[in-house]
Amino acid sequence: MSPAPSNVIAVVDDDDDVREVLCALFEVCGHEVEGYRSGSIFLQEAALNHVACLVLDLNMPEMTGLELVAELDNRSLTIPTLLITGRATASIRREALSSGVITVMQKPMSYQQLLRFVSLSTN
Repeated sequence: MSPAPSNVIAVVDDDDDVREVLCALFEVCGHEVEGYRSGSIFLQEAALNHVACLVLDLNMPEMTGLELVAELDNRSLTIPTLLITGRATASIRREALSSGVITVMQKPMSYQQLLRFVSLSTN
């Protein structure tokens, strides 16, 4: 029996409002979505082999978004990742892209850009 396909969009953001809006957006578009308030909760609770893509906040307590990306790399897990941040500086972009993040978006994000990323990552 082959493993189930990756099809879940995981949203990791400590801001409840942002997380809930993003989850609702993806659900309305027909995606299966799971929301997590921290990177550590994501690592503990998510079925990582079913995550098709990750929408991840940069600045969170306990574990930053880039620390979560590094931990996934340590576990030899590659999940297409979109990093969101309130300040997308050139240095943050460089660090994120060199860490394996596919793209960085500054809040507030365009819904069209978010959906394009998810569409490309889940197909």
